[in-house]
Amino acid sequence: MAIAGLLVHTLKENLQDVERQLDSMPEMTTYGTSEDQYIIVVAEAPSEEMEKRVEKIKKLDGVLTIYTTFVTVEDELEDE
Repeated sequence: MAIAGLLVHTLKENLQDVERQLDSMPEMTTYGTSEDQYIIVVAEAPSEEMEKRVEKIKKLDGVLTIYTTFVTVEDELEDE
């Protein structure tokens, strides 16, 4: 499982719409906004899927860019 802290940069007029879209995505948790242009997000996903999830966020209307603040990867146990 990968866990990443992200700052999603938007224009002020897109902030609420992008935040709603992020809240509707599985394994994405928003923790408010900063400076009327950044959405604070923690993303959780299997390691091999994290990059795809971040790319999906980048393609949302109103997203300018994403800044990664931290990434951690927990060992994933194989099914027995």
